Amino acid sequence: MSGVTDVAPAAPAPVVRLRDTLRQGGWAICLLAVPLVVMEQLSREATNTLAPDIRDAFGISDALLVALAGFAGVALTLGGLPMAWLADRVRRKHLVVASASVGALSLVGAGLAQNTWQLFVAYTFTGLAAAYSNPVFGSLISDAYPVGGRGRVFSLQAMATPLGQAIGPVLAGAISGVAGDGDQAWRWAYLALAAPYAVLAVTAALFLKEPERGQADRLGLSEEDTRPHEPPVGTWTAFRRMMKVRTFLYMCLGIGVLGLALFTVPVQMSILLGDEYGFDAFTRGLIFSLTQIPVVGAMIYGGHQFDRTYRRRPERTVHIAGAAILTFGGLVVVGVWFQPIALLLACYVLASVCVGVALVAVSPLVASVTPFVLRAQAFALLPVFTFLMGGFFGSIFAGMISGSYGPRLALTIAVAVSAFIAGYLFLRGGRYLVHDIDAAAGKPPAAQEEP
Repeated sequence: MSGVTDVAPAAPAPVVRLRDTLRQGGWAICLLAVPLVVMEQLSREATNTLAPDIRDAFGISDALLVALAGFAGVALTLGGLPMAWLADRVRRKHLVVASASVGALSLVGAGLAQNTWQLFVAYTFTGLAAAYSNPVFGSLISDAYPVGGRGRVFSLQAMATPLGQAIGPVLAGAISGVAGDGDQAWRWAYLALAAPYAVLAVTAALFLKEPERGQADRLGLSEEDTRPHEPPVGTWTAFRRMMKVRTFLYMCLGIGVLGLALFTVPVQMSILLGDEYGFDAFTRGLIFSLTQIPVVGAMIYGGHQFDRTYRRRPERTVHIAGAAILTFGGLVVVGVWFQPIALLLACYVLASVCVGVALVAVSPLVASVTPFVLRAQAFALLPVFTFLMGGFFGSIFAGMISGSYGPRLALTIAVAVSAFIAGYLFLRGGRYLVHDIDAAAGKPPAAQEEP
């Protein structure tokens, strides 16, 4: 690799205990990131759980309700890009406080909506309120916490999603049940969830501190960083530069393709359990909630192992993620054809654990190959690839197969294509990781060469 840099490549980061990691970077970022991500997931799970009641209350079709709720996903995905642009230019604390406040108000709006237009607006703002999460918290965690320990902090943030999926259906159903048997009881679930959202917004305003941009990266360099501070760049410029970082490119393509499975499996599994095994909505929700418990544990453990593996051989973290994705695909493709429900669910749980372990590695890897001036926008790009490459069009494709041939074949085709291509792309990208880490620490991505 040719070229001279004014900064020596970062020395291997020592593994830092989680307590010391949180002490060095501050407890507030982690202690706010986890419950805020949980709240974002709870709002989505409330909609999924209460969908039949909401449909009946407004007298609309299933398709229209899915479209209304689905637009929250569009707003969340596309809203991440302007949020990342803002995160590079304003104090990120303000974005967290404002987004949490909008999230609370949007849940109140959903609970008080009197027509489908008002419900659509409320759902859209629910998605926009969560759009900040990846770019803002991704860059905050990367800047605040030492390289040797931030894998575990990222794993805590990542496990907030399955944690929300685990408690969301039960919590939303319990609140609605306590509210009574009337056709308007679902509204109380939204209104009740708005209260902790608002409390978190106030807490962020009082306690969240803004770390210096690139703080953890500079502390990890073996020599003093003498590079001039680069001003924020535009979205298109950031996109072009990040596409030249091979590890990031392969991970984006892999996550994008994997989106087909991530969006398809929950829906088609629910259809399979309902149509072929006769499970009602409550039973399906309970199964999906219990499934997330081992996923949470695996993600916490995976974050701990990530930091240790990254210290010794960074490229192995990408290889482990790729192998976990391939294993996920194999378990689903084989397990979905088991007729005994115990075997089917066992394969589903193990597959969910594997994809959880793989996803834990993504955020710290993005942070390691991304110059801090591009980091927020890099984190915002990942959901765009996931949603547009695999999630949106892939779900439609899988739905067409399911409608004609059933959910088993839809799961087999969608997951086989998605997981095996994604796993290969991750394994392929691993060969560039060490080169890209050094490049991010010492020279702009645009100057990288083939290792």
